[in-house]
Amino acid sequence: MAVVVVAILVDSALYYNKVHAGVSISGLSLGGLTRDEATAALARYVEDAQGSAIVLTSGDKTWQVMPDGVGTKIDIDAAVDSAMGVTRKSNFFVDVARRFKLYFGGTDVVLQGTVNSSLMDNVLSQVAQELDVPPVDAGLTVDGNKIKVVDGQKGNVVDQATLREQLEALLFTLHATELPVPMVVKDPEVQADDYQAALQQAETMISADVTLTNAGKGWTLTPEDLVAYMDFTAEDQNGVSTLVPYLSADKMAPFFEQIAALVATEAVDATFDSDGNKAWVVPAVPGTALDAKGTAEALTGAALKTSRRTAEVVVTESDPKLTTAEAEGMGIKDKLAGYTTEPYYGTGDRQVNVRITTKYASNVFLAPGKEYDFDKQIGPRTTERGYKLAKGITGQGKLEDVLGGGICQVSTTLFNAVFEAGLKVTERWNHSLYINHYPPGRDATVTGGGKNMRFVNDTDNYIWIRGTSDGVTTTFNIYGTKDGRTVEASFSGFSYGEQRTDVTVTNPSLGPGTTKVQISGQSARYSTVKRTVTYADGTSNTDTFKSNYPMYPRTIEVGVGTTTTTRPTSTTEPGSGTTIVTEF
Repeated sequence: MAVVVVAILVDSALYYNKVHAGVSISGLSLGGLTRDEATAALARYVEDAQGSAIVLTSGDKTWQVMPDGVGTKIDIDAAVDSAMGVTRKSNFFVDVARRFKLYFGGTDVVLQGTVNSSLMDNVLSQVAQELDVPPVDAGLTVDGNKIKVVDGQKGNVVDQATLREQLEALLFTLHATELPVPMVVKDPEVQADDYQAALQQAETMISADVTLTNAGKGWTLTPEDLVAYMDFTAEDQNGVSTLVPYLSADKMAPFFEQIAALVATEAVDATFDSDGNKAWVVPAVPGTALDAKGTAEALTGAALKTSRRTAEVVVTESDPKLTTAEAEGMGIKDKLAGYTTEPYYGTGDRQVNVRITTKYASNVFLAPGKEYDFDKQIGPRTTERGYKLAKGITGQGKLEDVLGGGICQVSTTLFNAVFEAGLKVTERWNHSLYINHYPPGRDATVTGGGKNMRFVNDTDNYIWIRGTSDGVTTTFNIYGTKDGRTVEASFSGFSYGEQRTDVTVTNPSLGPGTTKVQISGQSARYSTVKRTVTYADGTSNTDTFKSNYPMYPRTIEVGVGTTTTTRPTSTTEPGSGTTIVTEF
């Protein structure tokens, strides 16, 4: 017993942190090596083995497969772990027994790793391409005007699954060797015992033209076309495998591609309409597309007839982007509020600006919780987008022609519809000049990239923002689902501040004593509008909208005659050094 204990202790000391004697990896002996030494030795072994080819053989044909050629990667660390674990991975008694056995017989660890699937597929495909003898399906063939029977024949093809498995196993041995390519017999997909009915049916199918129709359009398939499109399958009829001819959708694919666009109809999305008091869904119209399989079956049925050889194109329905059910689920049905601003004519170009801005701002479907950004929604004011020059506020009380002048009639109208609907307003600014044809304290200016009008749909359903305008009268209605909220508003009236002053500037183009108002100016005024929204649960929220219209002096030009050469001067030069921002 003492001798055994001593032997175990000596063995343990001798192979402490080393691969035990008798352990090899793919034939490479690693006994007595530390982990690092074993790893280095195996790495060299793997590197040297990259030139060892597996030779696939079949008759007198051969193919060399190099490890690198299929992206073979050996997991060296895992192999060394397995080698170290031969005498360490179990309990004490099992490991001692294994140590003892290794002195009388070795253990070889099998390598593990990976290969590149794509590269392996290429090798298998190349071999199969050279060796495969595919099966021949039973069928019929047309020779002139005669139909002949083609008997089914078995094929002999490469068993690619087995070859892959065997080849990968050999690659991980790192040994050059030969591997016979495994083959397998492959039955034809179409086999038949009875050909007589198929002969008669095929003769009928190619006996005359077949016409395909769709909505007043038609296409003729000649017997030659039908021969090209014909295929065969086998069906079990009363226990007998019977050959059946049919027109193949796959073979007809080029023809179907030619007529598909003529057959298809585009789906029409569900939309909404209103009468100014309520809104409703205008149902969607599904689109149609040619159903190749169904149409081929219809043509087969027509070709099997001896008269009235006509088939109708079979179509499938395609859903619109917004279906009727989806539109109905948006909850757009009630008029939440509407507003029409006082008619204002202005110039024809101003009316153009108001009309197109209403179009850009309108027909928006705003999801619950989403914000409407007026400036972003209408986009840049450019001539390319239809905008004209019309009066706009350019700073310090000036009215000058700017692209998009007058569009604040649109933002103001929409703001007031939002105000009356009790929706959450996140941004609103008054004009710098008081405009008396807008509701007091409830105007809303917008400057490109600056002051804006924004609000949030704080209802539980979509809202539909719909505007109309002829350039003079502008209306916005907001539709959704009424949730019981009510709106009360109060106007403080105007408080007046600094009175307008007069500023004179000389103008040499005016005659002596002649005056002309350059800028009308205004006295300062202020107001507050409060809006209280009361919800169905009794809670409420009050918003305060303040308006500040500053004093701008009236600027009067005074003529000094035409002989002066001095620069026009002013007793005051308002706005010197300020940034000009256009308000529309």
